[in-house]
Amino acid sequence: MYPILGQYGRFFLYSYTTVLALGILAGIGLTARQAQGRPQHLWLNAFLVAFIAAMLGGRLGFVWHEWHYFQERPYEIWQLWQGGYAYHTALITALAALWLWARYHQLSFGLITSWLTPAFALVQLAGWIACWLEACAYGRSTLPGLLAADLPDQFGVFDIRYQTQLMGIIWHTAVLFFTLRFSTRLPPTARFWATLTLISFGRSLISPLRGDPTFHLSQWRLDTLLDITLAILSLILLQYTKRGNHETKSRTGTNYTKTGRP
Repeated sequence: MYPILGQYGRFFLYSYTTVLALGILAGIGLTARQAQGRPQHLWLNAFLVAFIAAMLGGRLGFVWHEWHYFQERPYEIWQLWQGGYAYHTALITALAALWLWARYHQLSFGLITSWLTPAFALVQLAGWIACWLEACAYGRSTLPGLLAADLPDQFGVFDIRYQTQLMGIIWHTAVLFFTLRFSTRLPPTARFWATLTLISFGRSLISPLRGDPTFHLSQWRLDTLLDITLAILSLILLQYTKRGNHETKSRTGTNYTKTGRP
């Protein structure tokens, strides 16, 4: 693994931060493409609202989870360049902020999320690549097999572990391909929920194989339970939005183009 890509004087170039930053920059380009024909300030502001809320929410979630560490090093809480974000709190705060922003400006939340869906899928993929380099989200110890390899944990201890990072990379590559290639066939308001369903389903299969510490409810990892819940809720919302768009289309005769604009 390669947690540090280089050192320049007292400055360290962390692989996690670098890969995630590249994914975010590429996500801006994808969002611009999805919102083609819309005012630039509109889609860019939406992206920034979601990004800033995700960064703050994800960091606070991570600090809460690792409070035993940060209470002795409070000065590290805002050292965002070192990485450390909680996916679920980042997602929830980003969606909440985006919904409030869209409501304030009287915009369609579903349409706004459709612009951001490819960027969301790409950042998820970048996160798994970053974890492969950083050795975060590592697999738990197991017996040698097809899904296992001699891999380190975040402390550098090698063992035969499930290749959870590789599984995440493969799954989210497939999700990104689906989002770019096939999700345009869905109504705009349904695209995000379709992508979130796939991401949450994949995460719910991978997370039980992870070995990094987290909270548990009985024998279940909390992140597994959250991913299962998200998969179910997003699937329900996917069906709801598809049905709602179908009924609206039947009443008005509106057709959606391939770009997703009515």
